Amino acid sequence: MTDIPVSAVSNETIVATYDWLAKAYDWFIAPMQTGTRKRALNLLAIESGEQILEVGCGPGHALTALARHVGPTGHVIGLDAAPRMVERARHRSKRKGMTNRIDLLRGDARSLPIREGTTDVAFIEDTLELFSPGEMHTVINEIKQVLEPDGRLGVVTMERADSENDPFVQTYDWMFDHVPGYERVGCRPVYARRALEEGGFEIERQERHRRWGVWPAEILIGKLA
Repeated sequence: MTDIPVSAVSNETIVATYDWLAKAYDWFIAPMQTGTRKRALNLLAIESGEQILEVGCGPGHALTALARHVGPTGHVIGLDAAPRMVERARHRSKRKGMTNRIDLLRGDARSLPIREGTTDVAFIEDTLELFSPGEMHTVINEIKQVLEPDGRLGVVTMERADSENDPFVQTYDWMFDHVPGYERVGCRPVYARRALEEGGFEIERQERHRRWGVWPAEILIGKLA
């Protein structure tokens, strides 16, 4: 099993990068994630009235979909560390008429400002791979703490296991090593399933997809073991 290339910059620098990229991410990247996002939310089988937390909500594309799933008696919290991402998510929830079901928080996934055991479902999309392996375990533990005992977790990420020789993964690794400044985006494929299992989750469903025929994405649905 090869090592994960780790960014030499801090998570705070990575946050600043995505804050700067918020508009471009909203317009160009988030729409490319639509298919895997929709599939992951369907697999989570969210019910009316549930309490949902999205960690790394970005510009809020998943939040409004989650709000529709939970209905008028449910509630969704979106958390992101980048101020401009939170602001775009706030505008989107207002535009979609979902502000009564969605709360937006600016915060750090490594220290969630959520009471323990109060969340039915946690969702984290294309965010785990922004953290170093050690920080990723911290994020997973934080999610574990806020979930109710029968809580569920949905993850969309770039899984490194069995993809070490994938051209897309190899290109990512090459860019980390050779493209000046690329490490500021912090994003690289990770051993997500292994980290979730080590963090106390049992994986109930795993699917591998390829966005636009190029970008590999893994959907992991887990519950507390």
